[in-house]
Amino acid sequence: MRVCPRCRAEYSGSERFCSRDQNVLVEQVDIDRIGTQVGNYFLLDILGRGGMGTVYSGEHVYIGKKVAVKVLHHRFAKYEEAIQRFLREARAASSINHPNIVDVTDFGPLPDGGVFFVMEYLEGTSLEDMIEREGPIPLHRALNIANQIALALAAAHDQGIVHRDLKPENIMLIERPGRREIVRTLPEGGNGPPRYVVEKEKKYDFVKLLDFGIAKVLAVQGENLPGQTMQGAVFGTPEYMSPEAARGDPVDHRADIYSLGVILFDMLCGRPPFEAEAAADVLSMQIHNPAPSPRATNPHVEITEAAEALIFKAMAKDPAQRHQSMDEFREELQFCYGSIAFKRHAAAIVGDTPPGPQSRQKRLTDELSEWMADAEQPRLSPEEARMVAIVNAAEQVFAEALPPEEQERLADALDRALEDDD
Repeated sequence: MRVCPRCRAEYSGSERFCSRDQNVLVEQVDIDRIGTQVGNYFLLDILGRGGMGTVYSGEHVYIGKKVAVKVLHHRFAKYEEAIQRFLREARAASSINHPNIVDVTDFGPLPDGGVFFVMEYLEGTSLEDMIEREGPIPLHRALNIANQIALALAAAHDQGIVHRDLKPENIMLIERPGRREIVRTLPEGGNGPPRYVVEKEKKYDFVKLLDFGIAKVLAVQGENLPGQTMQGAVFGTPEYMSPEAARGDPVDHRADIYSLGVILFDMLCGRPPFEAEAAADVLSMQIHNPAPSPRATNPHVEITEAAEALIFKAMAKDPAQRHQSMDEFREELQFCYGSIAFKRHAAAIVGDTPPGPQSRQKRLTDELSEWMADAEQPRLSPEEARMVAIVNAAEQVFAEALPPEEQERLADALDRALEDDD
């Protein structure tokens, strides 16, 4: 029996959301914890429920700071391996220290033998809930989400941490005011060239990656933790699991690349590429079936050939045939935009191809300034367009030498400079 944490309606079927108020259903034991204290935190309300634990809004009893508290599901509390895996989530997330990964600030034991940990409080919705409620996500928005996920995972991989359970449920989206300019293609009648407009984005999704609970630490600092994942064990969610993980083989960072390819497919098509009633059937499809075409699966939305090629490569059955790093994935992703793109990616709108041996700075400067000058933009003279191209090219060139968080900071600064100049 599951219960709605808002209206307390009870459900005995397979429903995930309350039909009255669309809240995620929980168990009665989860509701019974509301109003209790764990460690130095009061549990105020239920924010969500995942595979390993239930997340509550909480408040520090002394300083009143609002937090999120994740409590291990009671059915796992008696298993030492589950507890250790839960604590590894706290340790892994707190050690990466990336803006797109939830910040873990505290953890401790519960009187019943379970454990909890404390995270920054986030007001947003999970990617899973968004897809379930809204269906397919527009290409421009999906690419922005995938780019931030890749940034977070690149930071984790740099520390030898593989997420292993990447799925929409573990991706939180926080709505923030728009800060960048986007270029939009206007439909053109007849055989004339396309026209473009530059406009300010109204809002965007800021990504927070959650749940490193079954992360495999490839290079453990200090003591070895008990209960580490053993070869032959299968952990994760079948619909988003890499073939090697589905077989129970050892995995590395390329398993996360496969899962991100599946998530991008899911965002664009409104469902994952492989579905079946039985989990074993889904695992078999992950191992043996080639990835279906997202453009054929959902022909009613914009999915560029480049975006489809990116998904096919990320979802290659052989890890050696995938992108070999999240940086490589992100590099190709910048050329997957369609009729809408950020100004810094605007060259992709006119059918640009991924970079070859030529200088990226020269290519972006020349091509971006050329189309900006030809787009009949009343706001930009040819000289201004070329300056925009140079700044965008500089961002791409110099960001490569910086860590991910510095890249994001540089991008923000350049975007603000361009907005002020416009």
